Amino acid sequence: MSNPKIFLYDVNLFRSKLLKRTWTVIVLFLIFVSYNSLQVPKEGRVQFLTIFLPLLGLFFWFLRKNFLKQVEILSSGRIELDGGSLKQFDANGNCATIRIKDLEQITTDKFRGYDRIVLETKEKIHPIVNLASREELVSILEKETGIKHNVDATEDKLWNLKSPLYFIPSILVLAAFYIPALKEKFSILSPEFLGLFFNVNLIIYLLYIPEKQNHTISQFSLKRRMIFISLVVFFFQVYIQLDKSGWFKS
Repeated sequence: MSNPKIFLYDVNLFRSKLLKRTWTVIVLFLIFVSYNSLQVPKEGRVQFLTIFLPLLGLFFWFLRKNFLKQVEILSSGRIELDGGSLKQFDANGNCATIRIKDLEQITTDKFRGYDRIVLETKEKIHPIVNLASREELVSILEKETGIKHNVDATEDKLWNLKSPLYFIPSILVLAAFYIPALKEKFSILSPEFLGLFFNVNLIIYLLYIPEKQNHTISQFSLKRRMIFISLVVFFFQVYIQLDKSGWFKS
């Protein structure tokens, strides 16, 4: 290849997906705060809102900043094929270089709903996610290396057809809530208890389900973020129940 060939990321697809996910998180958080503010006694609502409204504003600011930053990072990045090297540039101009002759395996798959190429050498694994012309790049690499790429069809979803089985305990508790005899016998069966039980069930589910490796920084995985959000909700639920019981006053 005499002239460098440049491949850009699919920014429009990324922006669209990220926008949907961001608004989903915002709506869920608003529903959560609105619902739980109604669970707090009237005399305690001002204190509740005093605590959580600034947190809500900080949460919106963080989401907006994160959204703009991620779009900017992806817009500034690119992949460049130059001679016998593949160069991956980030938003800061830093470049990770892979010698094409060092490639031992090429894999294509889906990662968080985006097309991905995973390039493997003896030293490292290099993922390339959401490239606008993935097929063209794979075709060129196959010709240069003589390696036929593999297709990984493994599911990359936190939710699948088997997932409802993990929530059977929550379904049983929900059913018990609507049986008058059981509801009278077990006074603990309440809407608040159902919400708390489901959230604990969700945390356990997230801890045990497998997640496809991102081959980059593990702390930014979707699974870890979901667990963090669920734990935050769990502590909010515990706070509300303690407040309703008068624990803070005592």
